[in-house]
Amino acid sequence: MRKAVLRTVLAEHLAVLHRREAELERILAGDSRLFAAGAGPSQFQEDLDRVRLVIRGFDELLPEAWELEPGSPPRREVNRVVEAKVLVRARATAAVIAMTLQQPDRDHRPADADRLQVATALFRYLRDQLDAIATAGSEVDEDRQASIYRIAAVAATPGFSGGGVGF
Repeated sequence: MRKAVLRTVLAEHLAVLHRREAELERILAGDSRLFAAGAGPSQFQEDLDRVRLVIRGFDELLPEAWELEPGSPPRREVNRVVEAKVLVRARATAAVIAMTLQQPDRDHRPADADRLQVATALFRYLRDQLDAIATAGSEVDEDRQASIYRIAAVAATPGFSGGGVGF
């Protein structure tokens, strides 16, 4: 897969995550009119912490693992099938990083616990995004929708791309 496509999908998701981060910060600062039924400040703080971990995954782990240079993404559209393929690859990468960091026979470094948290949060986010893609109705034609379902089904298969690893 071309690096331009990878950077585009990463940038799209980072933009969404940064908007969510800003929204949560406004809520916690009391500058928002948004109220969640039953959710207190601690829930919003947990959500903010989780979003920040996922952002770090997109900013640090994936570019490093995929050898992507930071910078602005190309200006091009990516369809849902290609996006799903990139997300499957990203989820597999996050799973491999998390599993590698947990290997008992490797030399552990002080930063491993932090990187494990980032990789786990990224994996969960990507899992949820793939579930949403697989279950959401869209305006794409039936052939593309079938491709999206196949990609998401393969991604959810235990033993493939970290599926069923227990994150």
